Amino acid sequence: MSSDAQARWQAAASSLGDRSSYKKVWDRQATDLDLAWLSVAGHTDEATLDLTARGFIDMLRPAVGIGPNDIVLEIGCGIGRVGKPLSQECLHWFGADISGGMLGHAAARLRDRPNTTLVELATVGLQEFPGDAFDLVYCTIVFMHLFEWDRFRYVEEAFRVLRPGGRCYFDNFSLDSDHGWNVFMESARYPLERRPAHLSMSSSREELGVYLRKAGFADVRVHDLPNELIAATGRKPD
Repeated sequence: MSSDAQARWQAAASSLGDRSSYKKVWDRQATDLDLAWLSVAGHTDEATLDLTARGFIDMLRPAVGIGPNDIVLEIGCGIGRVGKPLSQECLHWFGADISGGMLGHAAARLRDRPNTTLVELATVGLQEFPGDAFDLVYCTIVFMHLFEWDRFRYVEEAFRVLRPGGRCYFDNFSLDSDHGWNVFMESARYPLERRPAHLSMSSSREELGVYLRKAGFADVRVHDLPNELIAATGRKPD
């Protein structure tokens, strides 16, 4: 990561507006490729990006399964970090994101993957997609950027767009972990008037499980994952 990219990332982060303005926030972070990569992955190296994506897929596979005939939707796909390798394991991969700027970078990374489709979301939710359309919906490293009400909105929408028997996966970093508590305290130290809109917010095991159960999912499980992540998985009843 160059010092120039670091400076631009810090400047963008410190000048962002209302946290609820997700499209504005993340389009601002997507103004150029280095800034976009730094914002969603913490680095600008393709090899590292691919390594972390494959590590996530290795967690996703035993948690919910990935089949060669699955039609898969990722909520908050960003620059297509996971979609690029995951598209090799499913029938078709859809990447949805509220930032058109991020999707522009994803399109460049996925240009040689014909079984991928990118969709820009107008606002929180999945209204661009019909019901009963997907076999698997997942969302990774996104809840930390969302308010609780918007997290639940995406879980509800995942239930709607999944086919009966379809599976879901949602993760976040855990408040009840050393890393989670450190992030919480670091964020708490910002003066209110200078609090950046991109600050990460944790989840609890109970929170994630409640979202899925209230949305109607069956077989809800909460998983403890590497890197102090927690994830909730479930199945849409047949």
